[in-house]
Amino acid sequence: MNDYFWVIGGGLLQVPLIHEVRTLGYRTIVTDGSEGCAARRHADLFLPIDIFDIAGHLEAADRIVAGDERIAGVLAAGIDAPETMARLATYLGLPTVNPEIAHIVNHKDQFRQRLEQLGYPVPRYRVLDDIADVPDAVQEIGYPLIVKNTSSSGSRGTRLFHEPDLDTVTRTAEIAMNVSRSGRALIEEVWEGPEQTVETLFDVNGVFHPCFITDRIFDKSGGYALEVELRHPTRLPADTQREMFELAESVARAFGVTIGAAKFDMLLTGQGPRIVEMTVRLSGGFDCQYLVPAATGKSVLRAAALTAVGQPFPPELLEDRKHRVALSGSLWPQPGRITSISGIEEARSVPGFEHIFFRQAVGDVVEPYVDCTRRVCFIIVSGQTEEEARASMEAVKERIQVLTVPHRSAA
Repeated sequence: MNDYFWVIGGGLLQVPLIHEVRTLGYRTIVTDGSEGCAARRHADLFLPIDIFDIAGHLEAADRIVAGDERIAGVLAAGIDAPETMARLATYLGLPTVNPEIAHIVNHKDQFRQRLEQLGYPVPRYRVLDDIADVPDAVQEIGYPLIVKNTSSSGSRGTRLFHEPDLDTVTRTAEIAMNVSRSGRALIEEVWEGPEQTVETLFDVNGVFHPCFITDRIFDKSGGYALEVELRHPTRLPADTQREMFELAESVARAFGVTIGAAKFDMLLTGQGPRIVEMTVRLSGGFDCQYLVPAATGKSVLRAAALTAVGQPFPPELLEDRKHRVALSGSLWPQPGRITSISGIEEARSVPGFEHIFFRQAVGDVVEPYVDCTRRVCFIIVSGQTEEEARASMEAVKERIQVLTVPHRSAA
């Protein structure tokens, strides 16, 4: 263990990656702006650098290399920092996606523009640089429409509108602009259909590998896109899955991706699969880290880590060895300050229980559910069938109680 592997991000989703790269024989560098992050205690070297601070990462790399240490690979997985990953790995002369590609796909407006230039379908959209442009954008796009950030994750600043409501659209656009690193927002037409995560990987020889497709279930009843469940494997028929993977490969190659992850959010519309978003990192949402391994035993993380150090990976890493069904769900306690959390140990004894991860603790405030970052916890279960997995999920939820009391910030 003489070489370092650099993991960008120190959250819960980076912990499994750290374990994978350590089993491959590497020490780990972890960078995160939060000194109290979950992955810090798992790192051999922790550096308090914000995941978006590219200059800070390059300066840290200079110091480490000057100390005669060798960095063998860099990876961002389950965190929205592919641009930092690409710039840092390129600076160190390590295998990675072109930083220009990482920049484009990390900005929804630029991604749509490039996708449109390449001749692929995109929704009608309007980029907002100034909040005063909202009325014209709404008139151009028409209802139903959706407001989005251009460069953030977790559906922050996202809201659907099926009926005219210019005041609320304007307020939502302002929120979306504030959470976007670019300061921009999007207003675009609404595509209808079930949504999927389509995860793929290009190996060191540029060979395309379809990794998995997971169904994403949303509650959009309040206008917000709240992801309430992940289901793996997808229910989609084999020919539709094949069509999605073919679209993923076609778009990734058209953008110039030749190595590393290419992850897509797609919708199955009446006109076929359509791409909502693309990124050049592995998925978040506990998908490739916990959900897919619980259902299949696949290790996309290890395959990606080997690719990041310039090594081929054995094909069995992407083979389904379990043939189970896994679900990810959440508890949705009443917004307010958490006064108690109970029943976790009882829940762990439920057959099919895999994992539970709480993002909040007693004393924290549950804010109103307006985006996917507000979820209190993630629950993952598995079963031989979907029915069995669903029964496990219900049993786990029945055993856990999260009590809250009203709080002014959650009103």
